[in-house]
Amino acid sequence: SSSRKMHILTSSRAQAALVALLCLLASSNAFMPTVSPSLSTRTCGHSSHSAGPALVGSSFTAHKVALRAPTAPRGAAKTAVRMAVNVKVEDMPNSVKKLEIEVTADECQNAFQAVLSKLSKQADIPGFRKGKAPAAMVLNHFGKKSVTAEACEEIIGAAVPVALQQNDIRAIGQAKMADENAIEKMLETFGPEQSVAFEVLVDVWPEPELKGSYTGMTVEAEKEEFEDDLVANALFEMRKREAGTEDSEGDTVATIYGARLGDDTPDRATGAVAVVDLKGFKKNDDGSKGDALPDIAVGDNVEVTMESGKFFEGFVESIEGMKAGDTRAVPITFPENHKVPELRGLEAMFDVTIKGLKDKIYPTLNDEWAAKVSECKTMEELKERIRAQVSQEQLVSTDKNVVRSLENELVEMVDVEIPETLVDEQTKSKFAQMMSDFKEKGMDDEMVKSMITKENYEKYKKKSRDNTVRSLKISFVVGEIAKKEGIKVDPSEVEGEMVAIRQQLQGDEIDEESARNRVEADLERKKVMNFLKENNTINLIPKKKEEEEDESAAE
Repeated sequence: SSSRKMHILTSSRAQAALVALLCLLASSNAFMPTVSPSLSTRTCGHSSHSAGPALVGSSFTAHKVALRAPTAPRGAAKTAVRMAVNVKVEDMPNSVKKLEIEVTADECQNAFQAVLSKLSKQADIPGFRKGKAPAAMVLNHFGKKSVTAEACEEIIGAAVPVALQQNDIRAIGQAKMADENAIEKMLETFGPEQSVAFEVLVDVWPEPELKGSYTGMTVEAEKEEFEDDLVANALFEMRKREAGTEDSEGDTVATIYGARLGDDTPDRATGAVAVVDLKGFKKNDDGSKGDALPDIAVGDNVEVTMESGKFFEGFVESIEGMKAGDTRAVPITFPENHKVPELRGLEAMFDVTIKGLKDKIYPTLNDEWAAKVSECKTMEELKERIRAQVSQEQLVSTDKNVVRSLENELVEMVDVEIPETLVDEQTKSKFAQMMSDFKEKGMDDEMVKSMITKENYEKYKKKSRDNTVRSLKISFVVGEIAKKEGIKVDPSEVEGEMVAIRQQLQGDEIDEESARNRVEADLERKKVMNFLKENNTINLIPKKKEEEEDESAAE
């Protein structure tokens, strides 16, 4: 299904959007990810990932990249790092732990000598073959500060994973120095014959606590009622898609018609399409025409369907009633998401000339037309097929309402602190998927790239934060219920979904591990939801009318 692709960040376009976003954030000193972009209930609830995270902080020197320790992929075997460290662990708010790590003098000496040995093999020092120069000359060649920085990087990069492993800490994201000035202080005081102590902060997988029973509840959900109007609307849309056009006759004027056809819509909608020439100008502060807009804002013989909201906002209302040969100045404000960056949000004036008008000719609803647009032989058969499809869609919508109501209950019963790392990673993933969706819908590459900015990301993060936290809380609860109830996903079910995904994404690169994790998480979620439906009372209630919803919102 199309929803499968929406929920699995595996396509090359989505991954490209994510990479572009992460590179952008990295350039702004944002944290780079070490958690898989496809966060799942399994990741949140059952991950045993405890390898050392990358460490971020101030760079050691102007030419030195911020230190990073390699992170083992989820499920990889732990690498034993031989380093003696003393660790004190302190719990902090929001699922953060502070580690006070002390590395012995012997370990510091070993690290310093190892760095000198490595650098000596790279150095071109006159009179010596590579790797044969005395340590003092190597130190002088590279400079004590650079060698010290390299040694500190090796020490911290090795010590953090060891400290996490020793204390069985399930770390996520990246560790960071508790004191932003700690690295500078370490460089000033470091001596290979002395021990080193530093503190890091790391987000950890939270342990959710359920405050109530998730069975025996009574939950209300809105039932999507079947309405004959839905069948009529579907027929109207089919009829609209099959409409043709013919040149208007006589003194026909441009006429606005509703976006949806109704019983009062004539078979021939006169003046429903305007053929116009456009010439754009910037709008001066006093409302007069200014400089001409570039050629990209000019058009000849442009066909404009006379429906509200078509073309530019307010445009069809401005040309309503015009005849062939009429000219009028029309004010326009370009949308903020216009594909041409220099036109976004620009206020302009357009000289609009009506070159001609066309009538829309809608097909007559009869058996002949039904056979033409479908496999049905009669109109009644077509209506029955549409009725069955609409009924199925209503059942699916009702089920979504039930799931949403159950999720609302789950959010209230869980006590869990969501680490900021998870919020960041989930937001990056969703933002990248949104960019990919724009591309899938036909937006050009330059437009998509222009939208991937730190400012847009921060706005999206702020706007979506509550929903992101809610989604993560639900994931934790689902994982916890699956664990308590022994709900498991059969590997054959996962493989069946993977076959469908591979077929759907033919031609795109697929991150198999990410896709498999996401599929397994989705299947687990469905199984948990089915369990909750079976073990709770679901009362279906009539759906509120729009007027009732507006009144409730006002109260």
